[in-house]
Amino acid sequence: MTISEIAKMAKVSIGTVDRVLHNRGRVAPQTIKKVMSIVEEHGYQPNTYARNLKLSKRYIIGILLPLLHSEYGYWDLIYEGILKAAKELSPLAVTIDLVEFDRTQKGSLWEKGNLLMKRQPDALLLAPVVPDEAADLLQAYPRLDYAFIDSPLPNTMPVSCVVQNPFQGGYLAGRMMQLLAPQGGSLLAVQTHRKAYNSRERARGFLSYFADKPQFSAFETELSMTDGGLDMLTRFFREHADGIGIFVVNDAVHRIAKTVNLLEKTSQITLIGYDLIDQNRKAMLQGSIQCLISQRPEYQGYTAVYQLYRKGLLNQTPEQTICVPIDIILPENLVDEQTIVCPRC
Repeated sequence: MTISEIAKMAKVSIGTVDRVLHNRGRVAPQTIKKVMSIVEEHGYQPNTYARNLKLSKRYIIGILLPLLHSEYGYWDLIYEGILKAAKELSPLAVTIDLVEFDRTQKGSLWEKGNLLMKRQPDALLLAPVVPDEAADLLQAYPRLDYAFIDSPLPNTMPVSCVVQNPFQGGYLAGRMMQLLAPQGGSLLAVQTHRKAYNSRERARGFLSYFADKPQFSAFETELSMTDGGLDMLTRFFREHADGIGIFVVNDAVHRIAKTVNLLEKTSQITLIGYDLIDQNRKAMLQGSIQCLISQRPEYQGYTAVYQLYRKGLLNQTPEQTICVPIDIILPENLVDEQTIVCPRC
């Protein structure tokens, strides 16, 4: 039995379990009783490797992410999960070291990754959204443990990969599109970063769903979000008067929603995209977006840190692939905190 397993059974954090076991810090008496009963029942023996390491040095996890403020705050959500895990594990010698890169600038991931490596982290948590540079970086440091979030990277051997299956996500978006727009017509899959593995796979999954459905015609394009895609969408609607739906493979769907509104096509178009960021929440509440797919960014960051901790400090074998559930968000199950009214009892 491990400390993390005790924490899960007791429904407390790992830091709380550590404070109970080492009699430091304030812990509620009922929590102490619950933790110690589990320890006694299962015959827990402290991990001397982790304890000794805590006394001698810190275990540093390097974090290499796109600019946290970019992409409408999606990476901030992932980092929130990372920070939560780091806070819980701080009593157990775990610290993090964040370096951000600009995925729109060629060479940025490679440059910032090497800067991080000079600080000699014990492990690396990486979003491999620039595949070639990520692969080169990992090849340059072959002895380093690493884990992926947001996207897998083919032909690599991470300690753990905490991601959704991007093909299945795109395929599911196709199924939802058919449910929401069953009449048939022309569809468009929109990418903004075609080089990214998950972007390509989501579009491929979406197109694959409609491959055997002749009442639908599915197309794919890539655009820069600096102009919101006005020219591209104008051309699409001009060439396909029967346009009924657009699938955006990331959280930029609210930008497309604004352009669709400018073109006065909101009532005609079903919009599906990714992630419950604030802008997408507002657009769904306004009726501009009909479906969102959530990839639980906080969960990804939180879980990946724990997998590296298991490998580096507990000497355990982590789960190499952790598939993030594909959550479907519709207007009917979207919680609008501003409109919640507590009824009288």
